[in-house]
Amino acid sequence: MTGIMSRGRQSATKLAAASATALLVLTGCSASSAPESEGATVGTVAEDCTPLHTFPTLEEGVLNVAAMNAAPKFHALSDSGPFEGIDATLLTEFAEENCLKVLFKPMTGAAGQLDLREGKSDLFGGLHIKTEKRGEVFGQSEGNVIYDALGITSAAADSYGTIESMKGIKIGALSGSFFVETLKDAFGAENIEEYQNETNAFEDLKAGRIDAVANQSMMSFNLSKDEEGYETSIIEEDPNHPELTGLLEITWPHTKDVPEFTAAIDDYFTRAKENGTVDRVLKENGVTAEVADFYINGR
Repeated sequence: MTGIMSRGRQSATKLAAASATALLVLTGCSASSAPESEGATVGTVAEDCTPLHTFPTLEEGVLNVAAMNAAPKFHALSDSGPFEGIDATLLTEFAEENCLKVLFKPMTGAAGQLDLREGKSDLFGGLHIKTEKRGEVFGQSEGNVIYDALGITSAAADSYGTIESMKGIKIGALSGSFFVETLKDAFGAENIEEYQNETNAFEDLKAGRIDAVANQSMMSFNLSKDEEGYETSIIEEDPNHPELTGLLEITWPHTKDVPEFTAAIDDYFTRAKENGTVDRVLKENGVTAEVADFYINGR
């Protein structure tokens, strides 16, 4: 598979030519360490629950999750819910099998990373890119829950599927995102317009002020899926631009230096992919069969 394309208001997809201070290490549970954050607790834990894994959390019996509010990964209409999206389901299941309820705290990505770094959460939810730099501050799984890659949203008539086809165009990207600097290196800083959110970027795309929006493909597909005349393509892999076009491993950043926590996450990722849970949850959240296969199995 070299790439995937999805057009707005079309159910079928077709093949296209193709996410500082040290983290506080938490080793126990006490009322005094409880985070003072808004949110709501979900999940069901039986009185006689036997955990599949045991690991320390900020609050006894609770997994505190700073959740990036970005559909379809995770979405909350308010701090108290309802909570929807891929991670709303997967994280709740992961917590329940370890006899924990989940305190979801919806927030921006930047706020979520800070919340975890400052020891106010156990985990940063919302399906995030595993990077070497992030691993210096947060715990990261050995494996991944899904793959992702760079997605390009544009007018359907343009359909950018390769790096070569994007040369000379004006590209919108989220400020501070994983791709910004590599996009500038590949296409020139003068051709990259930074935005605080994807909604503003898409509005400029529709107004003709930029030619495309670059983001993680899951976010990009969600951006274009209900927009007639717009589509998202996963860029074809290019050996000259591995950072832009290579597969990204997606994980749950969590408390650093708690190996039993990391092991529990890795075990869940493996089983959830093997037993079809990840595939089912992706499709329940609007991911098409072809794209779901890409996210689970890669290219």
